[in-house]
Amino acid sequence: DIAPYLLFETVEPEFNVFQRFEALLRGIDNMNVNVYKFGENDVAVLNDFWKVYTIDPISLKTRTSITPSIHVPKSPSAFTFLNFISSAHPLPEMGTPHHLSYLSSVNIIPGMKSRISLVRIKSSEEREIITSWEVDRVPYMHSFAATKNYVVFFACPYFINVKKMVRYAIPERSLDWEQESPTILYVVHIKSGKVVTMMTDNVFMMHQINAFERDGVIIVDISAYPNPDFVKNLEMKNLLDPIKRNQFNTRASVRRYTITLNTQTVVWKTFRDTETAPCASALDLPTINEFYRYRPYCFAYGVALKCNNVSLSDIAIVKKDLCGRGRDKMWKIANHYAVEAWFIPEPGGGKYEDDGYLVLPVLNGEAKSSYLAFIDARSMEMVNSAEIPMIVPFNLHGRFFDDLL
Repeated sequence: DIAPYLLFETVEPEFNVFQRFEALLRGIDNMNVNVYKFGENDVAVLNDFWKVYTIDPISLKTRTSITPSIHVPKSPSAFTFLNFISSAHPLPEMGTPHHLSYLSSVNIIPGMKSRISLVRIKSSEEREIITSWEVDRVPYMHSFAATKNYVVFFACPYFINVKKMVRYAIPERSLDWEQESPTILYVVHIKSGKVVTMMTDNVFMMHQINAFERDGVIIVDISAYPNPDFVKNLEMKNLLDPIKRNQFNTRASVRRYTITLNTQTVVWKTFRDTETAPCASALDLPTINEFYRYRPYCFAYGVALKCNNVSLSDIAIVKKDLCGRGRDKMWKIANHYAVEAWFIPEPGGGKYEDDGYLVLPVLNGEAKSSYLAFIDARSMEMVNSAEIPMIVPFNLHGRFFDDLL
């Protein structure tokens, strides 16, 4: 049988009313979205939820599940229902050994405020709230952006419907998209905890790419979508249909947001592609040279689905030149299905930003096997590969740790 836990969608046949209630109480146990190292031998797998699982990084065996205890400020207008929504993408807190994340405290009582908290992660078990603020409704946020001094949340109008959550116990059915509503930006000063709220055009995003401060403004790059429809279309009934799977839009668009705090203004722009890499701006599942995290940078790497804008399975690993010098490149092989890469810099960091290698698993559709590809990040040519002794299907995120073995 399938144990009743929360899933993003559901099972067939669906859980009965008692199983749905049990799933709500238990929360989620599907933590195979991302993996992080929070300290010495402290490796955790995580999802968009507060709970994490710690694992042995060598054997990959689960050690334990952890739901960190934390003090959430209460007020007469914030009687929280569940402290369970967080991010699968914590970010390093510059100048410290810690990470940053967030916690959404969802209120089940109609008319009462919910709350979002900026959180400092000290370990898988130890977390502390930096600051909190009240919101009318809780948005779904898979990731967020940060700089040396600020954290930027894109609260896209994709809101959690508490009534639907209680009724169905299926998160995917409990999210309401509002196409005509603006996207709210919460810009949080890490040291003081001050929160500035701004508005920008309607947009949906899953992943931020990088952010940095320059000349008194905050620059944030994201992989943007016009709506979250592509998430709902990634179902087996669509993916196994050769017509349907090529009809829905899966292409992201890299956007750069410029946030000016003094005037509280937000403007954004997109990037043109070149003939050498016509889908470079359609990247998602982004990665960068981590030496350039929170610094001005030029190169973003990622996965471009439907690269030819015809077939969903036409997948490329792309390199986007955000400095506009025409250095876009891409790597793809027909019927080879690449997933998220990780940038491993040259020892010592290298002389140039793109001195390093992209490492990623690739599913060879013709041989029905998988291999680990090593791509020179400068030339975007594969320089080596290693067969993997099992098939690795299309997955989401992974990381490289140079100090585990």
